[in-house]
Amino acid sequence: MGLLGTSLGLALRKKGIQVAGVVRSENSRKVLREKGFAEVYLSHEESIWQGILSSDGIVFGTPVDAIYPVLDMLLDRQLPDNIWITDMASTKAELMQRVENLNGKLLFIGSHPMAGSDLTGPENAREDLFENATVFMTLSTKIAEKTSPAQYHQCEKEITNMWELVGARTWQVSYAIHDKWAAYLSHGLHLVSCMVSHLLKDIPEVLQLPVNPAGGSFRDITRVAGSNPALWDTIISSNQQEVIEYLKSLESLTHKWRVSMEKDAFPIQDIFKEAADLRMQILKTEDTTENK
Repeated sequence: MGLLGTSLGLALRKKGIQVAGVVRSENSRKVLREKGFAEVYLSHEESIWQGILSSDGIVFGTPVDAIYPVLDMLLDRQLPDNIWITDMASTKAELMQRVENLNGKLLFIGSHPMAGSDLTGPENAREDLFENATVFMTLSTKIAEKTSPAQYHQCEKEITNMWELVGARTWQVSYAIHDKWAAYLSHGLHLVSCMVSHLLKDIPEVLQLPVNPAGGSFRDITRVAGSNPALWDTIISSNQQEVIEYLKSLESLTHKWRVSMEKDAFPIQDIFKEAADLRMQILKTEDTTENK
């Protein structure tokens, strides 16, 4: 239970849902108990199975690479087949393929809430973090066939209900398409944010000024450059090919715009107008589409 896990726990608890949590340190357990969570286990404790076996479902709040050994452990312990599992990791293709190829049955559907913060840890959790957020859900016909279509459909309903309960909206997407979207809507943007900061090395004298020389635009575009480096190492590495394709597109567009500007043919107003239109198509204020 880091930022996302604790935020989800707070939101569910507000709706009357009992939540048990797992943490890696006594300090995090102390923070969670101060927030009113009575049932918090350290990840290595055997008593964790009390919480797991009495649950309707399990939500992974870890980086994607930390999920794999726990899935193996759940299979070894023969997790009851009525307990559903989902996650909140930022990439889905490798994870879903791993679950599809497991030598056993787990009732798993992927989730990726488009919500978060450059802050980390349970101490920064907010019960409203998922309100109006989109949660991409990735399903698998292979997993459904390994369990049972009816059981898998019920799993889908329960996970969807959980997200809607905390104010989020769900949308189903294939895991391959999801990772491309994530590269363009999140992962690549974190690298762009870092690029803007790294470019300051070209004008080092500005770094020596005794006052803040930047405006709001610099602060806004570089905010996510302050995110947890270790976490983003894992995220970007797990979606490397799609991020590479994003960087290729960025490189091509940068070249095109530079050449256009060098020829005094750069359509600045058109570019800003189109960018604003595309931005508003993504940042919809109301979702008028049918939930799928």
